[in-house]
Amino acid sequence: MRVSYVCRYCNHMVGELNRPDWTLHDAEWRLGLASLSPVERSEWISYNEGSETLTVQTVCDWCQRAVETHPELLVEGNPLQ
Repeated sequence: MRVSYVCRYCNHMVGELNRPDWTLHDAEWRLGLASLSPVERSEWISYNEGSETLTVQTVCDWCQRAVETHPELLVEGNPLQ
């Protein structure tokens, strides 16, 4: 299984983990994703069965700094607007 971490704002690939020996259940348990609420799971995680890729949305350092410097950017919904 491949786990990809992608910035929810700019779609930049933050990191990737490739563990062919993991199942979806293994990945969710080992990465702490099983503790998320159903709403959080639907907003932050997606799974592609065909490619066996779990995509986790996160926030990259650049977007995090942009929001910390200019919190009003969150009103727009995307710091890059």
